[in-house]
Amino acid sequence: MQGPATHDWTIQGGTLRRQALRDAALRKRAGTDMDDTLKSRSDVSIVLVFFIALTIAGAAAAGYAVNDYARARASAAWPVYDGVVLSARGRGDDMRYVYSVNGRIYEGARRRFFSGLFSRDGESLTAAPGETVRVYVDPENHGFAVLAPGGSGAVFVIALVLAGSCVFLGVGGIVRTLTVAGAQDAAGS
Repeated sequence: MQGPATHDWTIQGGTLRRQALRDAALRKRAGTDMDDTLKSRSDVSIVLVFFIALTIAGAAAAGYAVNDYARARASAAWPVYDGVVLSARGRGDDMRYVYSVNGRIYEGARRRFFSGLFSRDGESLTAAPGETVRVYVDPENHGFAVLAPGGSGAVFVIALVLAGSCVFLGVGGIVRTLTVAGAQDAAGS
């Protein structure tokens, strides 16, 4: 004999309750359909948020890459001042230095631009505290300086390709998600 979960007939308190079980099953099915609709909309929302975030991140990365490379190229023509290293750790990855422009003292920590990270020009940027270094100072903003001017065009292009790919995939994902969701809504109506 099968239990009450596998067929419609069950006896509770001596009374046959087939209709009550059918009603409960219908209510459960209706609730499940509604839950599926809400779950589907929730899934679409999560996917849309992901693709929107990917698009925004790609656009922000592209903007950063363009700004970084423009400043890196301009830095080759910036005036050079003498600075003194305050502290340096390891290969100089965390180097602090001070420099003076028009009698005002500034402190910097930027060794190079992002687009210059893989450049061999800055390999000699290691210095011990107290040593003198050449500091390239932005003439429009004396608080912004680097020890190694310039940047690599290859790094700039790679950064733009990656950022552009994020934007392309993000926008494509948004369009695809909205198209599929619209088709499912139309089919469900």
